[in-house]
Amino acid sequence: MTGFQRGAIYARISRDDELTGDGVTRQDEDAGALALARGIPLQGRYVDNDISATTGKRLRPDYERLLTAVRAGQVDVVIVAALSRLWRNRRERAEGMELFRTHGVSILAVKGPELDLTTASGRLLAGLLGEVDSFEVEQMSEREKREMRQRVEKGLPPTGPRAFGYSADGWSIIPEEMSEVAKAYESFVATGVVSAITRDLNAREVWNRDSEPWTNNGVRWMLKNPRYAALREYEGKLYEGKWPAGIPEDLWRAAQYLFDDEDRATSPGPARRWLLSGIALCGVCADGKTTVTSGSRGVKKNWTEGEAQHPEDGGELLEEDGGRTMQPTYRCRVSKHLSRNQEPVDTLVEEFVIARLSRPDAADLFHDEAVPGAEDLRAQAVALRARLKALAAAFADDDEADVIEFRDATRRLRERLAEAEGRMAHPDRARVLAGLVDAEDVRAAWERLGLDRRRAVVNLLAEVTVDRAGGGGRRPFNPDTVQIVPRV
Repeated sequence: MTGFQRGAIYARISRDDELTGDGVTRQDEDAGALALARGIPLQGRYVDNDISATTGKRLRPDYERLLTAVRAGQVDVVIVAALSRLWRNRRERAEGMELFRTHGVSILAVKGPELDLTTASGRLLAGLLGEVDSFEVEQMSEREKREMRQRVEKGLPPTGPRAFGYSADGWSIIPEEMSEVAKAYESFVATGVVSAITRDLNAREVWNRDSEPWTNNGVRWMLKNPRYAALREYEGKLYEGKWPAGIPEDLWRAAQYLFDDEDRATSPGPARRWLLSGIALCGVCADGKTTVTSGSRGVKKNWTEGEAQHPEDGGELLEEDGGRTMQPTYRCRVSKHLSRNQEPVDTLVEEFVIARLSRPDAADLFHDEAVPGAEDLRAQAVALRARLKALAAAFADDDEADVIEFRDATRRLRERLAEAEGRMAHPDRARVLAGLVDAEDVRAAWERLGLDRRRAVVNLLAEVTVDRAGGGGRRPFNPDTVQIVPRV
């Protein structure tokens, strides 16, 4: 028999990747067998699974419950598999030893001695054994850090769960996944909106690496991960990796710039429903800053010519509400003096955008006038495009022309053109307009874009001001009441 009458078992595992709990179960079983052999009545069992005691970053809820029981005088001996399961942190060990000494609590280890912390010799032995534990942990940490630094310096990919777009070993790309990663980066750089990417991926049933729907945090982690640019962060510095990059480094850095921008709101608020909400200006306020917002209004289903409540500008009638049909509108954000049907205004603006992107000089939208030698680069690009056209015309007229030679010549000219345009490209415009300016069918390309990307294009190309419709009765839409001023 023993003098202990109020025993408590404490079990802890630092890491349980499978979350099976097998490790803490073994500790509990061994400690329970020791308690039975010593004849110690148990007052409680305390278990912290998959929680490290070393870093102190995560709370140990059952350890805190154990200390509460000690303070309440409910425990006179704590039984553990080894002393290292209880303390591996100098601060916690010092605080715990003092608490146990004050309340007359001893420690009994399955693999280790019995420690009476009410005596000086017991505290000395507990301190010495604890320092050995701390030494082992610190030595292991130094070894792991050295190994990690070596991997980083060698350019090896990170270990652990695979990143979406990469194979499990991190050395090869999964093309269908990486194409989605690239689209996500391009969309984010163009719009700055994470939630739109999440909605798009889930709507198309493009699932994450665990074959589950994406979350905003999951998309944000992907957009911040330097692995996609073949980079790896270690101790605050970026190192080049030897695995293939999924996206260009400048695209990754552009995304980080948006995340780091202190002026960027962490939460953009409710998702926009219409093209011009928060973009178009109110023409009645005419102060250059008050924008319109989206709304709706009820319209009688059975209206007659001349009724005041029927829809102005024509427009599309949407969902029904009782005896009225709800119609989407743009309204002044601060006053009731403006209310315009959404559909004809959006159509006018979209037609402007499509027409602008379809012009022969649409490629000039990519150009940054501040680039040194911009004029010479532009002249070079014009000359190269003319040569491409002339080459295509000559090939079409020559029935004996060599196809391979034509393709090689075309490829070389296109490479030179891409280099010239790349040197004078405006980074923000290039990403917003990517896939539009060079599209064979601009209208079809526009219609494939999501709402956030369309909004970014409109905001880049034009300043839109919406004024009152004027007049009364059912009247045709007057495009003169919507001012569209090109920005570029």
